[in-house]
Amino acid sequence: GESYDYDLTGTQKGHGNVEVISRGTLIDLVEYVEPGKYTAFLFYADWCGPCKILKPRLEDFAQNGDKLALREIDIINWENPLVRYYGLTSIPYFIIYGPDGEFAERGPGISNEIMKEISSPD
Repeated sequence: GESYDYDLTGTQKGHGNVEVISRGTLIDLVEYVEPGKYTAFLFYADWCGPCKILKPRLEDFAQNGDKLALREIDIINWENPLVRYYGLTSIPYFIIYGPDGEFAERGPGISNEIMKEISSPD
């Protein structure tokens, strides 16, 4: 059990590789993109079973590597404006930006190409 220094307000940036950036608040993802890394925005909720399995694995991965920044967004519930705004159809859901700061992909998982990129030693 690592104790992560989670920033719950979503106002401070640069909290390392894993950070909860929103609990139900609509935010602009672009502000949280980490230049030089893949930034994965993970939409999740505490009641989501698959999220519970996926989240700790991804957190470990982000903490132990240097190519992935994980930004977590708790949607709280399906009535949340986040859901409509980002067009979420299921959770876990990812929106991913590349090291160049440009949008890379979105979907229920991370593509093999990006997994290869973030897993490969330099």
